Amino acid sequence: MTTLRGRIAETFYSIQGEGATAGLPATFVRLQGCTVGCGWCDTKYSWDPAAGREVDFPALLDEVAAFPCRRVVITGGEPLESPLFAPLAAALAADGYLVEVETSGTRAPTAEADAGIQWNVSVKLSGSGVSESTRINPAAIRAFLARGAWWKFVVSEPGELGEVLRLAERFALPRERVLLQPEGLRAEELAARTPWLVEACKTHGFRFSPRLHILIWGAKRGV
Repeated sequence: MTTLRGRIAETFYSIQGEGATAGLPATFVRLQGCTVGCGWCDTKYSWDPAAGREVDFPALLDEVAAFPCRRVVITGGEPLESPLFAPLAAALAADGYLVEVETSGTRAPTAEADAGIQWNVSVKLSGSGVSESTRINPAAIRAFLARGAWWKFVVSEPGELGEVLRLAERFALPRERVLLQPEGLRAEELAARTPWLVEACKTHGFRFSPRLHILIWGAKRGV
């Protein structure tokens, strides 16, 4: 029988820097490949599906098991583009891991990778530089909504708040599950955007998401 193989950018053990579980220790598996192409992306090294390193599936499971943590964040790239994604998420969840998946929400999840998954969906706004037809997939968004996803919006400037409100209304996103996160690769950029973003959260009942890894380590890879 042929062993499933795929490409990954990296695995590492750190704390979750963003979203609803920010601050919790987690093992990260960054899968290779992304066709979304956000202009401000801080992991562009994960875009090329032919880059990174090739691993076989059993070896990847062993690599995850070697870390001292039962929370695993599968990220990318866009993890749902990887052939490793669905079997990896399913195997980890079946083994009792707490599995988070960070996705752009441009592809709908499959039934194989469904049970026990925390979906962290980061729908892209116009400031990402990605066309609306690429970044907004209504069917996928509704599929994630039915799965109780968290919704994270990376906001570059105040004008994008209107986009967030329109998307939240259009898809009836639960406001307590909507997170606003400042865009930025430097602590100074985050500090400049945080005050007005926090005020927006207070006004509209959203949650604020930090970028703890940037505040702690800066734009460093593998942390």
